[in-house]
Amino acid sequence: MYAKRSLRTLLAAAVGSLGILLIDPSAAHAQQCVGAGQRTSPVPWAQQVLTPERLWPLTAGSKQRVAVVGSGVSSPLVEVEAGADLSPPSRSQPTGKPDCLGLGTAVAGVIGAAETGEHGFHGVAPKTQLLSAKVVGDSYPPGGQPSQAVAPETLAAGINWSLEQGATIITVAAVSYQDSPALRQAVDRALAADAVVIAAAGTAGQHDPPGTAPYPASYDDVLSVGMIGQDGMTAGATHAPRIDLVAPGAEVTSAYPDGGVGPVTGTELAAGYVAGTVALLRDYMPQLSNEDVKRRLLATASPAPEGVGSRDYGHGILNPYQAAVGNLADGHPSALPPADPGLPSDEELAREAAWQRSTRIAYGLAGAGAAAAVAMTAVVVFGPRGRRRRWRAGIAEAPVERPEDDHPEPPAELFDDRPRTGA
Repeated sequence: MYAKRSLRTLLAAAVGSLGILLIDPSAAHAQQCVGAGQRTSPVPWAQQVLTPERLWPLTAGSKQRVAVVGSGVSSPLVEVEAGADLSPPSRSQPTGKPDCLGLGTAVAGVIGAAETGEHGFHGVAPKTQLLSAKVVGDSYPPGGQPSQAVAPETLAAGINWSLEQGATIITVAAVSYQDSPALRQAVDRALAADAVVIAAAGTAGQHDPPGTAPYPASYDDVLSVGMIGQDGMTAGATHAPRIDLVAPGAEVTSAYPDGGVGPVTGTELAAGYVAGTVALLRDYMPQLSNEDVKRRLLATASPAPEGVGSRDYGHGILNPYQAAVGNLADGHPSALPPADPGLPSDEELAREAAWQRSTRIAYGLAGAGAAAAVAMTAVVVFGPRGRRRRWRAGIAEAPVERPEDDHPEPPAELFDDRPRTGA
């Protein structure tokens, strides 16, 4: 068991920030494409924690279009409404697979994978309409720092394409560690169109240079998502300047490109869980703006161990049910002006003095009434008894103690008074 675990860990490290833990080691063939997963599985721990199916009687996200900007989507569990390959040309021989790395498929799976009877896994919003913007080919561009990052212009193209397809929610499941005007403009355009932009915070490496920051997660109005494990603790550090909230992302179950399901790790998966929740929320409350959605998600997040505003947890752990049904106060909190008690007027002082006098009189009258009541009770109860005893004390007098003679005479005999006869 330990050897198997170690092998899976090494494979995960080889895949890198994608973090897919391959179930079958032979699936990592020459092109390093992810193979098939298991056909059956129990209910994943992430679904047990989030329980999104509690909202399905209210909504299943059918009116929302959720875009996944990643490595493509290919799974019988996931139905894609529209897709586009925007990835740069590969230096090696292309595999021809819609999703070699498995990143986009896994994220799309946690968002909207269909519910089947073969396994316990399903997406958060299985009725949602999924879009796939492929910005990563069979491998990540070489030479990037940190490794396995995407050019910001490529991410911008994926976001712009998603908007053209009518996406109401955009999940950026690939990370760029370079800022650019093109990426900022694409994000601003999406926000202006009232789309909710959700981005993975990425995972920090030991040899990453100082000042590294993930984009678009570092932008202010983008939901920056970190990940937790089954124990509820954060799994992996990030370079993001802030985390808005966290969701399951370490060894969660999701769809594999060649079919089946298996374990997956990465902040991309956590972003997928948030995107699925937003699909349910916006489908249930279509009047909510993207700012309203973000506010509800942060306000209803389950408290994290480090409190609200934590560097690692943000506002807390994603809570889909409370995000949809929780009651939030309208408006934004604002500081109240300092209290000014002021000085009482002469009229108020006179009124207070009169009140104090009336209070003292009332207490005095109450005391006198109580004393009169006690006196009347005594007359009624003890009067008849006193008359019967002619007002003598009812307590018997104490007996008088008489001192005894220190030298008493001998006792008289019984027949001492009779004459004695001679012997």
